[in-house]
Amino acid sequence: MSGSATLDPSYALDNSMGAMMIGVIVSAILHGITLLQAFIYWTKYKKDAWYLKSLVLTTVTFDAIHLAMISHSVYHYVVSNFHRPDRLQYLVWTVLMEALFTGVNAGIVQTFYTFRIYRLSKRNFWLTGGILFLILATTGCGTAWVILSMQLETYRQLLEISPLTITINALSTTVDITIAASLCFLLHRARTGFKRSDTIINQLIVFVVNTGVLTTACAISSLICLIASPNSLIYATFYFCIGRLYTNSFLATLNARRSFSSNVDDSNHMMMSVPTSVISPHGTTNSKLQNIAIRIDTSTTKEGLNGDGDNSVGHAEAI
Repeated sequence: MSGSATLDPSYALDNSMGAMMIGVIVSAILHGITLLQAFIYWTKYKKDAWYLKSLVLTTVTFDAIHLAMISHSVYHYVVSNFHRPDRLQYLVWTVLMEALFTGVNAGIVQTFYTFRIYRLSKRNFWLTGGILFLILATTGCGTAWVILSMQLETYRQLLEISPLTITINALSTTVDITIAASLCFLLHRARTGFKRSDTIINQLIVFVVNTGVLTTACAISSLICLIASPNSLIYATFYFCIGRLYTNSFLATLNARRSFSSNVDDSNHMMMSVPTSVISPHGTTNSKLQNIAIRIDTSTTKEGLNGDGDNSVGHAEAI
């Protein structure tokens, strides 16, 4: 568990085991949503590339393992050692190892979004390279935290690596904000000035913000609780949920492709290409769901004039 606390038998259970239990309950609910989204994905996108299917399988599996670990941690303290309050001082291995699965899932999803930024920014190496560096730094620090913490015995000793704990949470939050801001900026820059094409881009921007706001807000909340109350486990309520929010964000993005594809097909545009790096993670394929271009017949007729000033008649085609 990427955090620190000084627990003793006299410490309020509400701020320690209570916070952890709330985190487990919310995590279980989110995992149920994850399984539903995974089912929808496997049902609707059977022809997706193997690497996407592998990413989905990996993130969902790690999500389940993480839930099992934090559930074991709470069970260990409040059930197995119910009559031994002194055991609250000692770390159990699952409460430490779970941080590894959270970090790996976060790294996978953040890298997925970074690849989209790479394509949407026309292979901007400096932007994507900087984000990847932060992701690798976060993953590296997280791995180091797990290795160091596994050598400790008590929560009081865990305070010794608090600077590393705060660094991990700060880096993860920075990556989330940078990714969301980059995608929104690149989409905004892709505006054409035509009402209907800009409407689709606005929808994509809103979608990017909505899928990223929960993970960012949860990470910030965890960081604030960690700094404001380092001797408690209040932050665990938020931290336990972060990995599942990343997985749900990833699956929601994949499952939304068909909806955005339909919106593109129903719209008229003037010589405009929808930023397919956000609609689809694929490279070049023959699927309309993956790379969509809008080609417009620019011939103007009296019948073609409409109220929003768009004189063109368009259609979508896959490339």
